[in-house]
Amino acid sequence: MPFANGSGTRIALVPETVFGVTPANPTFQVQRMTGAGIRSNKSTGTSEEIRRDRNVTDEFLLGVDVAGDNNFELSYGSFDDIIAAALFSTWNTDAIVNGLTPKSFTYEETLELGVTDSFSRFTGVMVNQFSLDVQARAAVTGSVSFMGQKETLATTALAGATYTDPNTNKIETASGSIAALNVADVANVAVRRVQIQIANNLRTRPVVGSLYTEEFGYGVIDVTGTIEAYFATNALYQKVLDHGGGALAFTVGTVANQKYAFTLPKIIFQSGERAQRNNSSDVMLNLPFRAVLDGTTGGSIKVERAVA
Repeated sequence: MPFANGSGTRIALVPETVFGVTPANPTFQVQRMTGAGIRSNKSTGTSEEIRRDRNVTDEFLLGVDVAGDNNFELSYGSFDDIIAAALFSTWNTDAIVNGLTPKSFTYEETLELGVTDSFSRFTGVMVNQFSLDVQARAAVTGSVSFMGQKETLATTALAGATYTDPNTNKIETASGSIAALNVADVANVAVRRVQIQIANNLRTRPVVGSLYTEEFGYGVIDVTGTIEAYFATNALYQKVLDHGGGALAFTVGTVANQKYAFTLPKIIFQSGERAQRNNSSDVMLNLPFRAVLDGTTGGSIKVERAVA
């Protein structure tokens, strides 16, 4: 009997038109990922019946939810559908701003088992959180936190299913792929790390008569992050003390028309600090922030693709 290997895992997504319903003859997009951990999580209860023999009468199933994270290294054109789902929006030409349109996927994990493979299909999958991490001397990485409705198992592909291989575009790095970095319009900021998190604050909506959520509710889009910069002048730290901010913007990519531009047009610094000093460390500014509505952009975050 062959055992499954992690290296033989295939992750693929197809957008759903109706929440929780896989489209007929689906065209799955195979994903570029460095790790995948989506799974079903059961909620159970234990009987409280009093028995003279001291045994537990039952452990009953109350509900089943789907959740998990996928990790990735950023490459151009690999995650556009996921970015749109994270922003509850749609690409308009080559730009997207956070909006009000929830999007769901059927998420399929295939494990190679020789003659007969194992298919786990998760329907009604939405992006709860999306993060991006730009750190000096490292690949630009990120993660996607999914929530889904239910999981089914199979040993064959869906009827009419096809699979589109991922692109082979280069993996972007913080060393060679970041340009036009603007931190709150302060000149000459030397940044060691930028982290951005997008949270949609999804919540389940359980109903009587079903183990599964009927749909997902959602809250505000919460766009937050942290900037780690070398301390060189008072200018940036003064913005923290003034409860100020500005824009955070940068481009990612080295090939013309295969670059992204990320813009958070209005960030407000929270309780930043000049990090603990000692004889063998640099003085660093650790600056947590929140992006808020920008009236001109009409949102908190804008992403552009095909940037020259």
